[in-house]
Amino acid sequence: MKYWAVTLLGCTLFVAAASAAPLVSAADPAPAPTPVAMTKPDFSSVNFLIGTWSCTQQLRGKTRPETDVTSLGMNGMWLVTQTTAPPFDQYRTATLNGVNYTGYDPTTKMWIQTGVDDGGGYGTQTSPGWQGSALTWTGKYLDGSSSTDLITKVSDTKYTDANSVTDPQGKTTNVMITCMKS
Repeated sequence: MKYWAVTLLGCTLFVAAASAAPLVSAADPAPAPTPVAMTKPDFSSVNFLIGTWSCTQQLRGKTRPETDVTSLGMNGMWLVTQTTAPPFDQYRTATLNGVNYTGYDPTTKMWIQTGVDDGGGYGTQTSPGWQGSALTWTGKYLDGSSSTDLITKVSDTKYTDANSVTDPQGKTTNVMITCMKS
């Protein structure tokens, strides 16, 4: 092949390769749209819960203490409760810490509550809302157990929680929890 043919072939291949390669732009890519958050829940019916609460319950013949600190969190979308329950008998020998989130789902028109603790516990409950001074939460869990919490607002500084848990074998345990605002 002659020199001019090699040069022509080389130029042709260069032009073909350059036209097939994507062009690199110095401009920033178009930003992805930010998801629009749901409307913030109306927490006015549960605002009295914001603050620090000292709670007690009788469990295995002993008084089990618990401290709950509740605040608005996550940009006002959730009521967040930090729970600390110290050891109180030979079965509970370490402090149990938990976090509970309470919010509202406008699609289902249900209050939703989900929580986790550092003992590996977790759960989700729902409620249709207040009926007078009572708020009933119900939950069904993956292991086949279920729960009901009947929260009764006694005043802005006191509430009770009639808690009922049914295990997968059908055994039900009932506990009354009393909480006072600190």
